[in-house]
Amino acid sequence: MKKRQIHPFPYPIEYSKTKGCTWIGHPEIINSLKQLLSDAKPLASHSLILKDRPNLILETRLLREKNFPWPVQVLKKFKWRGIQPFFFNPLKRSKAMKSFSAACHLINHGLRTPVPLAAYEARRLGFIRQNVFVTEKIPEHIVLRNFIKKNQVNPELIQEVLRSLAEFAIKMHDSGLWHRDMNLSNFLLTGSPGSYELFIIDLNRARIRDKLFIWHRALDLARLDLEEWQKPFFEYYCKGRFDPAIMLKMANSARTRRSLWRKVAVRTIPLREKLGLR
Repeated sequence: MKKRQIHPFPYPIEYSKTKGCTWIGHPEIINSLKQLLSDAKPLASHSLILKDRPNLILETRLLREKNFPWPVQVLKKFKWRGIQPFFFNPLKRSKAMKSFSAACHLINHGLRTPVPLAAYEARRLGFIRQNVFVTEKIPEHIVLRNFIKKNQVNPELIQEVLRSLAEFAIKMHDSGLWHRDMNLSNFLLTGSPGSYELFIIDLNRARIRDKLFIWHRALDLARLDLEEWQKPFFEYYCKGRFDPAIMLKMANSARTRRSLWRKVAVRTIPLREKLGLR
């Protein structure tokens, strides 16, 4: 068996844990983040808000040194989506820490994701009070979903990107990472025809296993919702290793179940809000 190459991480990681607070990441970013979180002003007052629901996502500059390799960062502060996840969180790792671990795994396997710069969690009596994840900002990118919509009249361009997406997905799955939220909006595309590069984001649901079976892979691929581009993508992904028809059938079955679940979730929103479960 060929020995897997471990790609070097771009900086020495610092880890510290004290008084219910855990920090991991770039030493300078950690120091700046500590100062930011200790400020009495709201977190959003320091930065540009990119998104405020379901989680708060900010564009910020925690370090302004000229030689710092990642001058602009994206900061994600995770929120609670109801009372149920809050009560179970002492039994789980925080989303920030899971995101950091998954990003390190991807980078170590030569897969592109925004460089993770820091993760922070604060607990009291085991309950997570706050958790924050910081990465580099990927400049001049387009969300993959928007790229496909924009280039429907250029099938050759879409097929080029789909081949890159299939190569990325199978390499990620072979590494043991099961993303569990692998939709087109969680891929960022940079570059130009002939030199496109994909970056995967939103890693807080990811799980790392020794091996992914075919149903793990199919469940991930089902979330891509590629519509008329689904068949060529599955052929690119399977390329002699799996039966495309079987993989596609499993993915379509998973997509149908998810669609039914979404309908139930939408119809029960008023009830869940009354019970404090949303």
